[in-house]
Amino acid sequence: MHKNIIYILFLGMIGLSVACTTTSDPTPSTEVSAETLAKITAYGTSKGLTFTKTAESVFYTITTKNATGRVPLNNEYAKVNYTFTKLDGTILDSSAVVRKIPYSFLYNTASSSLLTYGVTLMKEGETGTFVFPTTTSSTEPVAMKISLLSTRNETEQIDEYAKEKFPNFTLRKTISGMQYLITKTSATGDTVKTGKTATVTYTGRFLFQFRTTDANGFPIYTDKFDGGSFSFIVGQNGAIAGFQEAAKLMKVGDKGTFIFPSSQGYGTGSSDGKIPGYTPLLFEMEVTAVK
Repeated sequence: MHKNIIYILFLGMIGLSVACTTTSDPTPSTEVSAETLAKITAYGTSKGLTFTKTAESVFYTITTKNATGRVPLNNEYAKVNYTFTKLDGTILDSSAVVRKIPYSFLYNTASSSLLTYGVTLMKEGETGTFVFPTTTSSTEPVAMKISLLSTRNETEQIDEYAKEKFPNFTLRKTISGMQYLITKTSATGDTVKTGKTATVTYTGRFLFQFRTTDANGFPIYTDKFDGGSFSFIVGQNGAIAGFQEAAKLMKVGDKGTFIFPSSQGYGTGSSDGKIPGYTPLLFEMEVTAVK
């Protein structure tokens, strides 16, 4: 029975205002129709590209090579620039929508997204072109040009973010892997202790920006996934471990920025799918009351 490989275009980073896109494993096939093969061959010739065909009938070439580059590992965050087009050059999507900004996503070989498949065949610092004969959004072949800028585990993400965003400060570190900076202190505020009810205003952020839409439906970039005011009993299960640890480092009136790994956050992901797995989180917090 003829089977066409189906890959899913997965380009929306998951935030509280962005729906999760489910993925399924691709169906391998070595069959490509003569008509489709002719289109892909003509496309390669027009671009001066010579393609290698994979067992799953994806055609690709690495145009910028980096033999010593780092290979992405499962559950690292890959940062890429990409352009997704029809073979006639019509742009369907790219990391340059609205403003040029790299796209970060959780790399995992279990995903059947176009980006994941491409990055699987790349090393850090490489650029490649990938042609997919069939996808979930098109029965016509489509092309994706990808540049793999970096691949980083959680510790590396936190360290790099801290150096980039706080170049003039040395952030404190805790045993859990949290890094933090107290930005405002109160000499007389009550301390946050286990068993007390703490009220905190906060903004939750990812360590990267993702594309979403504003109230008018226009695409925007943001790193914010949540915010508001929240009361919880310290030491109980009303807040994630990183949030609790951060609060206990403060007094009423204090403000701070706290960055911590997924082991102190949502681990393999939040139950509602809004926080991806293996994702470090940043919280800007102020303790407003303790009782």
